[in-house]
Amino acid sequence: MIKGVSYFGVRSPRLALMDMEGIKAAGFNAVLHTWSEEDQQYYFDTMKQIVDGTADLGLDVYVNPWGVGRVFGGEAYSELSARNHDLCQVALDGKPKVAACPNHPEFRAYMHKWIETVCATKVSTIFWDEPHFYFEKGGLQNWSCRCPVCREKFHKQFGYEMPAVTFDQMPPDQARDVKRFREESLIDFLKEMTDDVHARGKRNCVCMLPPWFPAGLDDWSKVARLESVDEVASDPYWEKGASEEWVREKYAETARKLTEVAAKHGKAVQMWIKAYQIEAGRENDLAIAVEESRKAGIENIFAWSYRGTETLSWLKSDRPDEVARVFRKAVGSI
Repeated sequence: MIKGVSYFGVRSPRLALMDMEGIKAAGFNAVLHTWSEEDQQYYFDTMKQIVDGTADLGLDVYVNPWGVGRVFGGEAYSELSARNHDLCQVALDGKPKVAACPNHPEFRAYMHKWIETVCATKVSTIFWDEPHFYFEKGGLQNWSCRCPVCREKFHKQFGYEMPAVTFDQMPPDQARDVKRFREESLIDFLKEMTDDVHARGKRNCVCMLPPWFPAGLDDWSKVARLESVDEVASDPYWEKGASEEWVREKYAETARKLTEVAAKHGKAVQMWIKAYQIEAGRENDLAIAVEESRKAGIENIFAWSYRGTETLSWLKSDRPDEVARVFRKAVGSI
């Protein structure tokens, strides 16, 4: 059984490693450290001390590209597209978005450098956190990406100009082509990156956004069949006000989908439990999510994030101590 939490916001090795000792003492055996663009630019030696020190304590270490290029999940700001507007994803409305395009060669070059840097530590697994094309609330009415790189690649692959209308305005065959292009672009990006990680002797875990998000990765089997992907994961987090029934149903549904695709392709499975913005009195939702994950046979369970995300006020749970207690009990009672 792998029991872990994500950890971020502390860049003092002395203080962070005190927390790591506490995490280990609480019965956990794994930690995910975030590694943002800011960490990449300014904190390499600091992050190396934190990651290596965590591994030296006997904890299994995952590291993710936190908010990097806004292609991945996370609250960290991205500067890449601000520094180089050519990297921006362009949505249907023709406006550049605050996200880099995964098809752009310069973004891929940046990610290879990120991999080289992070893999120089004692990390065991690179966690590809929610890779996606930019989207807005409401779905794909303003879909991405129509940058020059994507439009050129699309024309070369399909022999006609990339459509410039919403999906419901496209002929069905064109809508299928655009969705296929988006998905194959992300798969090609993940293949290139995970191959690089494997070549450096590290593992890869890909965490896919749940199906109700228009991320561009609809067929999870295309991720699971990548040779350099060792583990697949998802994070069906609930919104404030969601019922216990919703939590149970969505975690059961996602857990089944994950375990089925992983079994088919011989991959390990990981599930993420929401431990942020938990309202007072709703802490038992974490136990429900763990229970449904375990029913599906998942033995690698992480919480996002440490102590109810108490250090990030926007995401802080109402009662961080109680959130931590419930999650610890839920995974510790197994």
